Amino acid sequence: MRSVGSLGKLATQVDHLYNLDTRPRSSDGEPVYLDLWVPSEQITVQRIQVPTAPRRKWPSLIPWIMEERILDRIEDMHFVLGECFEDDTVEVFCVRKKDLRNWLRVAENSGVVVRKMVPDYFALPWEIGRLSVGWREGYCLVRYSASEGFSSKPNFAWRIIERFIESESVSPRVSISVPESISVPDSLGEQAELNRSEVDWQICDIQDGINLLEGEFQPKASSFSRLWGVNIMLAIILCALMLGHLQLAIKKFTSDIKEIEQHIELSYGRIFLGQSIEAAELRSAFDVQLKRMLAQRKARDSMPFVGLQALSEVMRNCDCDLRSLETSSGEIKIKVDRSVELLRRDLELPEFNLGIETSEISSDGLLLTLSSRRNR
Repeated sequence: MRSVGSLGKLATQVDHLYNLDTRPRSSDGEPVYLDLWVPSEQITVQRIQVPTAPRRKWPSLIPWIMEERILDRIEDMHFVLGECFEDDTVEVFCVRKKDLRNWLRVAENSGVVVRKMVPDYFALPWEIGRLSVGWREGYCLVRYSASEGFSSKPNFAWRIIERFIESESVSPRVSISVPESISVPDSLGEQAELNRSEVDWQICDIQDGINLLEGEFQPKASSFSRLWGVNIMLAIILCALMLGHLQLAIKKFTSDIKEIEQHIELSYGRIFLGQSIEAAELRSAFDVQLKRMLAQRKARDSMPFVGLQALSEVMRNCDCDLRSLETSSGEIKIKVDRSVELLRRDLELPEFNLGIETSEISSDGLLLTLSSRRNR
């Protein structure tokens, strides 16, 4: 799996350890970050019973459990735990520390920073019921389960494959990919899917493989991680600047709102004759004032008020004496004395009916009854 595109030199690529001497170096001297396939013939895989201790203690117990299973000295070996199985067993990958150091030194001399090291048989495809065979310069690679496989010289590999097939109750589907120059036994060639090609180490998926660089060989903080650390710091600084800008914007927005509220409060006071009100209570105060103004307007438009306005125009500058005034929702009754001047005037009112009766008490007294024509 090769990472390309905008990530450029920071992208982690994949290749085989044995291809490093032919890889071109970076033109600017910067290291290339690689996940590496490493030779499986220098790695052994064994299954052991799951230790009874808590899992966090397994790494320290595995060397003692493996002591009787391997020929090399325990202190010279590096162990990596693999997959756990339902039968309470766990895989252990074993590799010499000397080999790991040599591989890392080869990578460093080639200008490569290694992120992962994975046994190269993991580059072969696998699925349940399938056995895959590949080729790497002088060695057959074999993968027969999700995490198990090996590499060896062809003659030995063919015999192991034949015995493996015979031991299975259901024969697996066999896929063989080797160059034209490599002969395949007839017993296998007849039942296998034969493909005359080689593994392309730069496009194989390395994600599901076990990483041998654990424990004391775990990659240290490098320029890669430092660069990403710088990027993270820059991102944090950018976020802080954006947050500061947002806080300033909020402060200005709050100040603008306060200024608008003060302007509204002053305007309210000018409209309603010096009354003061807080902006938070403005809506309810406006509702009260509006209801009061509507009530006043309704009162001015009612019969007594409008009728009295009409009579006041007729009786303006008249020397009449007002004796009594009675009002109701429908009419107005006014009794006046000294009404001679009033009788000389035009008492027609366009929107009202005006009744005039002489008073029984006084010869110059009148009873004026005013009612709206719209009520009739």
